[in-house]
Amino acid sequence: MDIELRLPNLTSTMQIIGCHFGLKPPGWCYERHHHFLFEILHCREGTVVQHVGENAVMLQSGDWILIKSGVAHETINSSAHPYRYFNVHFDLDDPLLRSALCRFDYLILTHDEMDPYMKLQLESVEQAMKELQDGGTGTLSGSIQYLHVQSYVLRLISHFCSKIMEIPLSFEDTAMVGSSTATSSETATARQIENSLRNDLHHKGMIGDIASEIGLSRSQCSKIFTKVYGQSPRQYVSRLILNKAKHLLVHSTLSIERIAEELGFESTSQFSRQFRRWTGMAPSHFRPRLSPSPSSPSP
Repeated sequence: MDIELRLPNLTSTMQIIGCHFGLKPPGWCYERHHHFLFEILHCREGTVVQHVGENAVMLQSGDWILIKSGVAHETINSSAHPYRYFNVHFDLDDPLLRSALCRFDYLILTHDEMDPYMKLQLESVEQAMKELQDGGTGTLSGSIQYLHVQSYVLRLISHFCSKIMEIPLSFEDTAMVGSSTATSSETATARQIENSLRNDLHHKGMIGDIASEIGLSRSQCSKIFTKVYGQSPRQYVSRLILNKAKHLLVHSTLSIERIAEELGFESTSQFSRQFRRWTGMAPSHFRPRLSPSPSSPSP
């Protein structure tokens, strides 16, 4: 008897951004922010308070946390000891995995829940990244090190997804899963829309132009984008502009008038009104309160 075991053809894309190891002093804080990538954070040493949405959780040494794309979060080392961590942001195009990863705003795996092998592997990932930082990029050896890091991140994602599978779906979840899961085609379309929005933030009527380019109606574009990213294109653009405004106010010496112009507002007063609606404070009040300090994280 002939027996064959075949893997179906597979084409999958994973994006890894901001993968790094760090050590931060007592009192360090990474201010509240959000982005459109999934994030995994591991507390290697010390303790840290992680604010996610409206919740605050304490991560102990050995704990891991997955944070959903688009959820606001903040990290504070309120202890008297240094905080050592590993952090990675990622995105992937598998619609079923994305749907699973979006079930909860955050999910914690304790030291006991994570495979002990992952701790040992993390040390080899750290060594691989040191070699890359020391000039290993652009070589075959460097490409192999990149594969090592990618395989580790994939395994982390697998652990979190396995944990999510163990958590029973509520009645509401069961009703929503079928309707909310984006297809591969929808995910690809949403990414095309997202890329166009990001590259031309200030063009009015942008979503209509994008819809014409890809052969869909404006409402179809909005529906697909919302299905994949959990927010409308308009909300996404607003958040991008707000993030850029905050960055320019904190990290540049540009005048508020110049920032308003840079962001595509018709006047400084229009920018100030919109910024106040977004944050509850005027741009002039935001700038001095969040001026950079030696303990501020790298962008």
